[in-house]
Amino acid sequence: MTPAEVASALQPWLAERFGVDAVVVDDVERRTEGFSWQTYIASVRWREPDGTARRHDVAIRRQPEDGLLAPYDIEAQFRLHQALVLTDVPIPPLIGLELDVSVLGMPFYAMDKAVGVVPVQWQGRDPAVFPDDETRRRIGLDFVDTLTVIHGVDWRTARLDEYLPGPAGGDAGTAEIDRWEGFLNEATAVEVPLLRAALGWCRRHRAVSDRLVLCHGDYRIGNFMLADGRINVVFDWELAHIGDPVEDVAWAGLRLFRGRSPLVSQLLPLPDVLTRYRERTGLDIDQDVLRFWTVLGMVRAAAPHVRGAAAFERGRSGDLRLAAMGHQTLHVMKHLADELGWTEPATVGTAISS
Repeated sequence: MTPAEVASALQPWLAERFGVDAVVVDDVERRTEGFSWQTYIASVRWREPDGTARRHDVAIRRQPEDGLLAPYDIEAQFRLHQALVLTDVPIPPLIGLELDVSVLGMPFYAMDKAVGVVPVQWQGRDPAVFPDDETRRRIGLDFVDTLTVIHGVDWRTARLDEYLPGPAGGDAGTAEIDRWEGFLNEATAVEVPLLRAALGWCRRHRAVSDRLVLCHGDYRIGNFMLADGRINVVFDWELAHIGDPVEDVAWAGLRLFRGRSPLVSQLLPLPDVLTRYRERTGLDIDQDVLRFWTVLGMVRAAAPHVRGAAAFERGRSGDLRLAAMGHQTLHVMKHLADELGWTEPATVGTAISS
């Protein structure tokens, strides 16, 4: 949809949500940073009965027709967002959910637009965000502290397990292996032996902590916003689930999110992350557990790339960024082979058969 079409479609919908007769929606912009959900930002303007001019900036999360993480469950996303607004997790206030596809062509929900800057891994040296090492370290500590807030959410009282994936009576490691093996079964257009071998390694070396928490699932640089040097919003909760907290720690430290930097998400050295996390939670992360979740994290990182490329190849999406995912998968597989010492084809073949 064009910005003008989005604005026209949203005007009656937002007027009803704000309880006024009519609004003007303008400054509509499609944000292109994300590769999964479609995000629009817009300004909503109206006048009160007394003539007072009002403006409210909004963000719209529209479910894509297809994408990296399909199938999507927008109702679960909305319910999780509703629950998190009541906690200390930094997340914008909600405006409403719409399941009727006649409005924007797909279901969507609206929230307040957040204001700030989003650090991304391809601009990890941006002086406007990281003017000096002390600022980078301060943001890194806030990054860890915010993760502990997420992990501290009382998911049982909030009954998040009613609509989020989780171990369902089993252990978190096996649940996530099964989940991503099933995802690959549905996503793969061309078989990738290295990923199958890595899943086998994970089953043989499964190691988990003794805790279950609300996991963000994609906690890393690029999925939070800064305002006044502090994290004021955490984005992109579509991979949220009930799981092992070490999974989020390992994911944040993947090479995919740090480029050539030695720092976790280009923010802090790994020992400092582990120390800060232990100070805040009391969990001393075992190295075998961290390695298990690192390897499975690489499989998790590759799987949506495989699916994105397949969606383009099969004509389910015309987004050229998804076509490029096939190339990007190779980088993740290189990281995976390096981690497991599988640098020769014969090594992978042996891993698959053993």
